[in-house]
Amino acid sequence: MSTFFLPSQPARSARLLPALRRALAGLAALTLALPACASTARGASTLPLPPALQALAHSGKVKVLSRFPTTLPGLTGYVVRYEGNTQVVYGQRGYLFVGELISPENVDLNRGFRARYAPTPDYGAVTRRLDHGGHLIAEGPADAPRIYAIIDPNCIFCYRFYHMAQPLIAAGRLQVRWVLVGFLESTSRARAAAILTAAQPRLALRIDEDRFDVAHEHGGIAPAKTIAPAIAAILKSHLDAMSDIGGTGTPTLVFRKPDGHWSVEVGLPPESWLTAYAHDAHRH
Repeated sequence: MSTFFLPSQPARSARLLPALRRALAGLAALTLALPACASTARGASTLPLPPALQALAHSGKVKVLSRFPTTLPGLTGYVVRYEGNTQVVYGQRGYLFVGELISPENVDLNRGFRARYAPTPDYGAVTRRLDHGGHLIAEGPADAPRIYAIIDPNCIFCYRFYHMAQPLIAAGRLQVRWVLVGFLESTSRARAAAILTAAQPRLALRIDEDRFDVAHEHGGIAPAKTIAPAIAAILKSHLDAMSDIGGTGTPTLVFRKPDGHWSVEVGLPPESWLTAYAHDAHRH
């Protein structure tokens, strides 16, 4: 087994998708609004759900896909779908917990539980769909190990990943297909549109990253003044693809492991991870 595919890793830095933040906040708000119907649901069903989650499921606002035991005594996990997002929530002694679950060792336990119990998307189909769309920015030789990197022009962690990848790309050891989305800031879509519509999109992306304003976390390219409907549709399709593979923030990285299976990582990986991927994937 390749050493860079760890079963549990420290929580990585990523800019969260606003839809996920809204979904988490919305789900939490829904639970706060249910004191009356929760008691009704408790008597109406014998399902082993926290009363608030049972009431949400009964109302049709949330679909409970599965439940699972966790490694923490008395804490049960639930895979739920809310507003198109698959999430993991937790219950204990009737209480419902919504949000991230981080261990004392700074390990994101949600990652492991989601990977083990949540439905697995067809990552390969999503990459084929992205390729078919024809608006990716490819860097590096076609026969090198490939990563699809979903990035926002205003994402500082994408900026760091871009520069982390450049030496491997220049050495012919890695190909990155950059997938532009725009959701983090009010200028994100317009900056992404400016890159995609440039005469040389690869150069435009380099300008955005080389001139990145680290202090204010803004991309270096000027936002487009207008966004054509066709470009808006492309950006939406990229964002839909990100959602379909469970991408909760940027960068979201899609890659094929040495065993041939596709996988996804969300957030900025360690440089050692990227170097190991380029080395191990190339050997296979």
